[in-house]
Amino acid sequence: MRLSSKSQYGLKACFILAQNYPNRCVSASALEREIAVSGKYIEKIMRMLSGAGIVTAERGVSGGYKLTRMPSEITIGDVARALEDNMEIADCITSTCKKCATGVVWRKLYAGINGVLDSMTLQSVLDDHEEAGICKCGSQEEGERCKCAAMPREAGCGCVRGQAN
Repeated sequence: MRLSSKSQYGLKACFILAQNYPNRCVSASALEREIAVSGKYIEKIMRMLSGAGIVTAERGVSGGYKLTRMPSEITIGDVARALEDNMEIADCITSTCKKCATGVVWRKLYAGINGVLDSMTLQSVLDDHEEAGICKCGSQEEGERCKCAAMPREAGCGCVRGQAN
């Protein structure tokens, strides 16, 4: 099972908004630049998060996106469910069918996944990764050095993986 890129980019966007909460809005172009994703895609993600009441958009010169609540009140589960069809991993999650022997497996998995995601808030992620940024290089392999490390600090992502060891 793999979450879509919407969740990955949406969580990164919410992390950036949490870093700027409550003082500043973050423009779509700044999110696009920081996350290294197309403007159309980030706007689609932000519309989904807005529809779920997680972010709001403000117009004007200093406008952009911001969180609707304090980072400590928004769980990672809130973000994931907003972007992943409520995290319903199988059709029988909301079914009341008693004949399906495997339904109990999927409901337990659903409850477990959501329990873990709901145990973390944007604030707890901020607290755990105060000095971290958002990795833009896409280095996914364990043990592989982040390609952001080769960039000057102001041009790089500032991610933990990008810091010199």
